[in-house]
Amino acid sequence: MLPFKPFLAPEHEPFHFTGGQPAALLVHGFPGTPLEMRATAKVLNELGFTTTGLLLPGFGPNIETLPTQTAQNWLKAVTTALTDLRQTHAPLLLVGNSMGSALSLAAATQVKLDGLIVYAPFWKLPGPLWAMLPILRRILPRVKPMRLMRPDFNNPQFREGLNEFLPGIDIDDLNIREAILDFIVPIKLFDEIRQAGILGQRAISKLKIPTLVLQGQTDHLVNPKLTRSLLPRYPAPLTYAEFPGGHDLYDPSKPAWDAVQKQITRFAQQILTNSTPKN
Repeated sequence: MLPFKPFLAPEHEPFHFTGGQPAALLVHGFPGTPLEMRATAKVLNELGFTTTGLLLPGFGPNIETLPTQTAQNWLKAVTTALTDLRQTHAPLLLVGNSMGSALSLAAATQVKLDGLIVYAPFWKLPGPLWAMLPILRRILPRVKPMRLMRPDFNNPQFREGLNEFLPGIDIDDLNIREAILDFIVPIKLFDEIRQAGILGQRAISKLKIPTLVLQGQTDHLVNPKLTRSLLPRYPAPLTYAEFPGGHDLYDPSKPAWDAVQKQITRFAQQILTNSTPKN
């Protein structure tokens, strides 16, 4: 248990920007919130899309319940939200980030969509340890990841990342530092993330809609080589774009954002054009 409640700021809550008949559902990654999808949602909203940011089960202010969630729970949340939007909106676009991209790839084979955008589509981490998670969850059920990482709380990059994950906390409070170091994460959770990646990877060859893949060239979480290795499996009309940057291409404060939003705009406009009835 953490001695504070993270993600209480309103920007971490689900959002809905009213637009026209076209709609887009946006799905955040791990361990994010709808905040990371707001800038993309606004780009699409300005094009006339009604945009909805989903909060996956167990994330945001409910993060202490995250270990009880499964990849299937997250996927069901995405498909349910898409099905609801499909009843009143068309065309329908789905946008995912990282683990949210894996879920979006899987959902795109279950609900009728008109287009798909995936940032840094996660499907696995390199190395043998990742493949061993099903075994590790039985022999080492819980870990304290921060103790293993031995973080430097005075490092500016670590402090910035921690503040994004736990906004508003006092990083210099010794009690809070100890609570962060002692935070227990079950291996089961990492295995569910692995399962989400498998769901997305297996869905790729079944896609039948235009797809835009956005990848940072220096992304250390979703390796560009792993993303490129799956490109031949996409049967749908595919647009692949790499940008200078890391795992945060969705961030409007980053240098690549201008190019990223132009790419998204071109893709979304093409979806709108293709959905317009021909006389």
